[in-house]
Amino acid sequence: MTSRSRQGKGEAMADPATVETSVRAARPTALRPEIGPRRMTRERLRIALDARKLTHVDSGLGNHTLNLVSSLLSEDQDLELLLVRNGRRRRKVFDLPRVEEVHVPFPLDSPLTPLILGRFLRGQRFDVFHSPYHLVPRGLSRPMIVTIHDINWIINPRYNSHNPFMRWAGSIHYRNGLIASMKAARRIIVISNATRNAILEFAPWHESKIRVVYNGVDRNRIFPMDKAEAARVLESLIPAANPFVLTVGQGSPYKNHFNAVRGFLRAFRNRPEYRMILVRRNSVSDRALARLLATPQARAQVIALDYLAPEMLNALYNRARMVLHPSYYEGFGLPLVEAMAAGVPIVTSSLSSMPEVAGPAALLVSPSDCDAIARALTALDEDEVLRERLIAAGRQRLARFDWAESARATLDVYREVAQAATREAARGASRQST
Repeated sequence: MTSRSRQGKGEAMADPATVETSVRAARPTALRPEIGPRRMTRERLRIALDARKLTHVDSGLGNHTLNLVSSLLSEDQDLELLLVRNGRRRRKVFDLPRVEEVHVPFPLDSPLTPLILGRFLRGQRFDVFHSPYHLVPRGLSRPMIVTIHDINWIINPRYNSHNPFMRWAGSIHYRNGLIASMKAARRIIVISNATRNAILEFAPWHESKIRVVYNGVDRNRIFPMDKAEAARVLESLIPAANPFVLTVGQGSPYKNHFNAVRGFLRAFRNRPEYRMILVRRNSVSDRALARLLATPQARAQVIALDYLAPEMLNALYNRARMVLHPSYYEGFGLPLVEAMAAGVPIVTSSLSSMPEVAGPAALLVSPSDCDAIARALTALDEDEVLRERLIAAGRQRLARFDWAESARATLDVYREVAQAATREAARGASRQST
């Protein structure tokens, strides 16, 4: 595949391949005394940002963190970042003098994050702490911001696991973590109005804290490419003569891969040349789906993969006849904007954030109605006018999902919180002096 390099303004994003490089053991600064907030001006901020998901940049949260940090640094040339990294010291992802790192020996979604992460931040200089995931440390004296992507563990734990024990344990951990983080944070960044509305239904007293900041589309990851080139990249996976439906997402139940496969099989039961490519990262045990994939028709027409290199994924988006994303629930729905970036029409759910993100670029269906999924897929295969209309709408809609704009909005939240903390400190000093 022809290499393609794109850079935003300012510093370039680091090569994600360096993320996995381990150099030497971490020496966390757990016992140093805590230093008070430094004086902050609008021109210069120092933000502590939990970047432990950078170890998994192919995941939605890892991709979000990578693009957020890169765009923040590009949009504010005076911004200083203290990145919280996971485990052993690794080569710096952003090798800049204004980016420092502190390493902790447990992952971001560990129960230790709320319990002891604050200890590792003692002695570190920063104005505001930001967790782009839903967990924040307890007992931190600095103001905190948390990004909530979704609250599906609160809405329905069954969305996240087929295993009853994992649902029970995960519900306790994530539900309690979400509630505590929303309470402790000065501001809550959400990635869609759907997530905002879900939070307000559950905890309406947080309304004044919430700021909506959309995700952007990573144009270094998914971008238009020549169809012939895409076919060449994919020749070891699927012949160029076979059209296919693409579904991408992790293996959690809320992704609704069972009905995605059923809908595809109904739509193309009489089209043996048609394929479905199911990229199902972090696949978990799903007996019903496994039985469906073992049927003769599925074995002939469905290609299930648990991982693909980024260049292969981009080629899949570009060569796909359509993208199918029938989730029961999403905080955003990254495959929707990736499909738009590649110029592919979409079938997605009429629930949660998906109508908000997809807008007129998709056909909306009930995720529980396999016949409706099949009808939508058939329509997109047969109606070229409809296809072109959705593709054009997607290209236009992409302007809403820009990482530079997301970074600017996030910087505004940082400044809002930091300036409020400065005013509070000044009032406190004034009361003490009198």
